[in-house]
Amino acid sequence: MSLFTDRHTESAASESLTKYLAKMPNKCRKLVKLEIDFIPQIRTKWDEILADRTTDRDRAESAIDACYSYAGLEKSRILWTENPLTAMTILINRPDLVDVGSRILQQIWDSCNQEIERQIEPEFIDVVKAYANPRAQIIGEQQNIAFDPLGDFLNQVSISEIQQRYPQMDPLLLPAAMQDHRIAYLSYFDYFHQIGIDMPQIQLLVDLAQSCGCCWAFENITILTPKPSATVFSDRGELLSLVYDGVNILD
Repeated sequence: MSLFTDRHTESAASESLTKYLAKMPNKCRKLVKLEIDFIPQIRTKWDEILADRTTDRDRAESAIDACYSYAGLEKSRILWTENPLTAMTILINRPDLVDVGSRILQQIWDSCNQEIERQIEPEFIDVVKAYANPRAQIIGEQQNIAFDPLGDFLNQVSISEIQQRYPQMDPLLLPAAMQDHRIAYLSYFDYFHQIGIDMPQIQLLVDLAQSCGCCWAFENITILTPKPSATVFSDRGELLSLVYDGVNILD
């Protein structure tokens, strides 16, 4: 098992971890030190995914087809749009579209959560949620976690921009993109998958997150956007610029 195919030392460490875990009893247990020390590698991996601006259309479309198949849905037609605002404009003019994104995510997330909760003690699950996600915010002494404020913010900004152009639009009618919380959940699930908990279905969403920007899934059609070419943040972590084709679409 390899997290980074071009990093032999990390591959070796990951393989050693897999062999070690294969000897562990299959019951609800604590994470051992070796596993806890592995969390920063997942955080770094998803930091790199966030920084990567490469859009891979073939990989994204293959992942979408596999997601629909996993959820028991017919393959959809795939439509690429230039950026999230263009996609939102399409969505407000297609009230007939039936959202299936939540169904796809729920089936994958539920199956993964059940497997993790069957094997790992809850307090250790919380540690991974807090520290594997590069965008998590640890809030207060109780270590409460704001999973992915940027993911929420991106979706809300897109909706707000469209609402300014179409004042009569009801924003509640717009479905959320499948990736609103992708880094938060995927870093968490990816960690447990990498330490040996069998849930290969999570790779479908990992492939999607690595290969495209936003994704809206409906019956018979999926709307995708490329990754932005650049993002700029303030010192306080506020998103200032989301650039597509040289244009900040937040302006």
